[in-house]
Amino acid sequence: MATKPHNPAPLSLVEAAHVKETLDRVLASPAFRKSDQCQRFLRYVVEHSRSNPDELKERTIGVEVFGRHPDYDTAEDPIVRVRATEVRKRLSQYYGETTRPEDVRIEIPSGAYRAEFCSSESPAPAAARVKSRPRWTIAVFAVAALVAVFSAMLLLTRRTPPPPDVLDRFWAPVLQGEKPALLYCGQPVVYFLSRDVHERFRSRLPADQLRGSYVLKLGARTTIKGSDVIPVTDQFVGIGNAHTASMLAMLFAARRKMVEIRYANDLSFSDLRSAPSVLIGGFSNLWTLEMQRQLRFVFEQENGERRIRDRSGKRSWQLAELAPDGKTPEDYALVSRLVNSGTGQLLVTAAGITQYGTRAAGEFLTSRSLLQEALEKGSAGWSHKNLQVLLHTTVYRGTPATPTVVAVHTW
Repeated sequence: MATKPHNPAPLSLVEAAHVKETLDRVLASPAFRKSDQCQRFLRYVVEHSRSNPDELKERTIGVEVFGRHPDYDTAEDPIVRVRATEVRKRLSQYYGETTRPEDVRIEIPSGAYRAEFCSSESPAPAAARVKSRPRWTIAVFAVAALVAVFSAMLLLTRRTPPPPDVLDRFWAPVLQGEKPALLYCGQPVVYFLSRDVHERFRSRLPADQLRGSYVLKLGARTTIKGSDVIPVTDQFVGIGNAHTASMLAMLFAARRKMVEIRYANDLSFSDLRSAPSVLIGGFSNLWTLEMQRQLRFVFEQENGERRIRDRSGKRSWQLAELAPDGKTPEDYALVSRLVNSGTGQLLVTAAGITQYGTRAAGEFLTSRSLLQEALEKGSAGWSHKNLQVLLHTTVYRGTPATPTVVAVHTW
């Protein structure tokens, strides 16, 4: 009698406690622990697949998990589809790396947002099935296996090198050139308070707060002179700019590509003409503003409000909840890649409205999965074209989440 193929036990046969334990292990694993959005997506999908599977719609998830407006345009904002794809990859990574036997396996089939749960019952031992076969059948199988192994080895010895991945294709004009890549970080203007102001107000602070840098507490009605506010240029780099520069430097170092980092006034148009360059930062980098002003997506500032505008229409993206100290719960960023720039060299820009967006742009430019998701669908021949990618990121306690693609333009 033939042995029936093994089928995973349905959810009704698996204890709910095992599902929760497995979910907790998955979320705490290296594949998930650094992605807050993927953690929230997977937890929501698993919990609602067991209780309310009918609620697992794209719009519902966008509103409940990612805080989108109930009538947001899912075609313009594909955050749910992007995160679902990423979660499937991270689940595959988890099950490929774990050595622990799981009572339950969590899967999210492609094209759906409902989680499926399978128990890990073991199939019948292979020896029991082979024992009933005639010896000649075993011999045939053995010869067939040897032929398959020999054929595979022959193919491996003759196969051509794999094509370059999306990261190498994006950065090919930089990696193939002999000159070091030029990374230029924009610098913000910082304002110092005079020594007189510090002497007047530092006495209000406890002694243990006066070590190193400290925050002066000025009253709402405190008056100071214009000479007490001192503009400082060419001395500081924003966190977002520094983070992006370090990520790009590590990317190029892994590919044995030298980089040269410049700051402040240490850059000329001749420098941009002599080597492939990356301009980091938006409103803190005048070169970024200058080189992008004729493109479709541009940075603009009017009446103190900063935004990104689509010059082909009337739409713009600004930060409605931007605080006076620069903190914001979200940010937008532009990544531009100009193969045919006015410099005659490849020119890439990575810039956000604030430093959070710049940091998210750096993550996008160094992430194989994010580039793949944005460029491999509907952008045929992008590696030989100019392109712009508009990104959105949510900021959690001062750290931007993995960016999502709002729009892609190639020409």
